[in-house]
Amino acid sequence: MVADFGLSAFRQTALGRKAEAVLTDPENVRDMVALCRNDIPAVRAIGKQLLALGMKPRDDEAKKLVGRWVREIMAGKAWEPLRTGKIPRGNLFSTGTIYRPKKDR
Repeated sequence: MVADFGLSAFRQTALGRKAEAVLTDPENVRDMVALCRNDIPAVRAIGKQLLALGMKPRDDEAKKLVGRWVREIMAGKAWEPLRTGKIPRGNLFSTGTIYRPKKDR
């Protein structure tokens, strides 16, 4: 069994269920991939929408869980973490992971 660091429990919360609609929206997933193609962190695509749902910039634990969820989504699209990048003010996140297409090993 793979450790999910609380992601399963977060998905069951009211905020997690609201966040799921944002995170799994096909347009948002497409935008996350497009941002990474342009060397921009994936979470920039969803930060403002999550703010509108009530997530707070100071809620580091929820932001970490969303980051893990995004990583799971991107892995499902055959993308892997490359590095961390900065996000301009006005977004839920100040930094986030930039992904790259998985390389054949």
